[in-house]
Amino acid sequence: MKRGLSVTIVVLVVAVSAGAGWWLGRGIRSPAQIAAEAEPPEASLITVQVERTELSANVITRADVGYDDPAILSLGGSLGGVTGSLVVTAVPERGEELTEGESVIEIAGRPVFLLEGPIPVFRDMRPGAVGPDVLQVEQSLARLGFLSGEADQVWNDDTEAAVEAWYQDRGYQANGISEQEETALKTARNRVKTADDALRSARKALTDAEEGPTETQVRQARAAVASAQANWDGIDATVAASDAAARQALEDAEQAVRDLEEGPSETRVRQARDAVAAAEVNLRNTERRVADEDAAAATAVLDAERARETAARAYAAADSNQQSARMGVHPETGNVPTAGQLERLRLATEDARMQLEKAEKAITDARDALRERPMQAESDLRTARNGLLNAQDAWDELIDPPDGEQRLEKARRAVADARAAAERRPALAGIERDEARNRLLNAQDALDELLKPPDLTALQRQADESEADLETARNDLDKLEQEYGIWIPAGEVIFLKRTPVRVDAITSELGSRVSGGFMTVTGSDLAVRGSVLVRDVSLVREGGEARIEDASLTEPIPGSIRLLENRSGTRNVASDRHYMEITATGEIPDDLVGKNVRIVIPVGGTAGEVWAVPAAALSATADGAVRIEIAGEDGSTRFVAVEPGLSAQGLVEVTPLDGEIAVGDRVVVGAASGE
Repeated sequence: MKRGLSVTIVVLVVAVSAGAGWWLGRGIRSPAQIAAEAEPPEASLITVQVERTELSANVITRADVGYDDPAILSLGGSLGGVTGSLVVTAVPERGEELTEGESVIEIAGRPVFLLEGPIPVFRDMRPGAVGPDVLQVEQSLARLGFLSGEADQVWNDDTEAAVEAWYQDRGYQANGISEQEETALKTARNRVKTADDALRSARKALTDAEEGPTETQVRQARAAVASAQANWDGIDATVAASDAAARQALEDAEQAVRDLEEGPSETRVRQARDAVAAAEVNLRNTERRVADEDAAAATAVLDAERARETAARAYAAADSNQQSARMGVHPETGNVPTAGQLERLRLATEDARMQLEKAEKAITDARDALRERPMQAESDLRTARNGLLNAQDAWDELIDPPDGEQRLEKARRAVADARAAAERRPALAGIERDEARNRLLNAQDALDELLKPPDLTALQRQADESEADLETARNDLDKLEQEYGIWIPAGEVIFLKRTPVRVDAITSELGSRVSGGFMTVTGSDLAVRGSVLVRDVSLVREGGEARIEDASLTEPIPGSIRLLENRSGTRNVASDRHYMEITATGEIPDDLVGKNVRIVIPVGGTAGEVWAVPAAALSATADGAVRIEIAGEDGSTRFVAVEPGLSAQGLVEVTPLDGEIAVGDRVVVGAASGE
């Protein structure tokens, strides 16, 4: 117990003594210490932690929110059947959306329809009218599903039918004709077409008759007569040949029956055996030939490679001689070469180069031939083997034919058929003679008719009568078309470049009289109009992504760039800016209409998280490489070679090339002066 107390006292005494010494010693400084403390502290490194993040670059601009394409609507002419005051009898609500084919207003019970087209209405459109305004109506009716024919800018029956169906679908009666008048018009048009076709036919017949047959027609007709005559002259020989063929067929069929009944002859057996032996010899010869050709192809490759090596050495020697001569030393004489010697050496080098190219091509050809050998060899061997198999099959069938009874029965039926055909030959010969005689008579009649003088008087009279009929039919049709038909008054249609539209303001209320413009419409979509600087226009593209931002929004509204003018200073924007329109893909609140909003256009970004450092962290080496300096916890630093990427938000994307980057690393961006 006493010993432990003694140890404790000793420890306390030592501790107190050491503390007193430190307290007294901190006030005592050497001259060196005083000088060191007087100097400024060493500079320290400024570091920033390397980030692992996504980078994106944006173009920022401002834009106004509003409805697009405002237009004031007014009547383009009179309304059908309206003789009194132009009183508004139906009108849409403000803010209502109007689509193509709808009535934008009803005046005195008549509709004023909205259609798409760049040309304003300038006249009534009646049957027979031709022009771009008619084409616009037809194109609209086709889009609405009422026009089944072609939009051809001619007001015809298809156009009238489509207009009538359109008016009826919208609850109105088209301005048109009665059923009797419509029938009369169709009848008159058919008369014109029939008369025109008849006149064309009559004039062609008259022209052909006046000109007479062409040399080609006469030559063809005479050739037909000559051919028919030759056929008639040779009919007996033809009949005799057919008879002989029928008799020969019967004899062949009877011989086939006898062969099957008697079995194979010695001659056929010997021929079949010889065919098998020949096929075996051919297979062996083919196998030897294939082996020889394979060896020859391999040898050709070796020879070509040796020739290429020889040509390469020759070219190297010639090129060396030429280079020596260019340096001023002739390779053979050691003297300065003359111009002629230089040219000869150049030609020798060129010739050696061409020989080397030929040798290289020869190697390619030889190797290609060697690669193709297996396929060709297999084809040759397969052909030889198939020949042997076929010969053996023929031998087997001859010695032990399968289905002998069935084949014999089939051969006997063939004899019966051949005998019946031979018995029918006399009757067939008579038919062949009759056909040959009729062909000759018809050909002669056709030639006589072709050479006979035509009756031009009757043909001319028929043409004159057809022309008079056509003129009468046209006059009757013109008269009816001027009086009858479905038509659209100029006041019952308004053309706009684009639909649908939105009713923005109404200046003619229900019950009021129309005078001048009666309504203002805009595009039915909200449009965001702004501009971008010339310096940024190359980064922006139509169809590209954009975001609409405003302090009143909880989150940005997504959209896309609908229009970007390719020239600056258009549509009342500054000369250093390009006009731009943005269409929102999300809903725009009503309280944003008429406001100026912030537009953010992403123009680049990384595909995911990347290593990113401040731009000040990048430095270049003497050879142009880029690197960063990473500080360790012990104060040491190390360099990592990197490849810089996208720069955005004050950071630069970096990819390590030589070295590694880890989470928590700090990159050096500068040094503090220490003052």
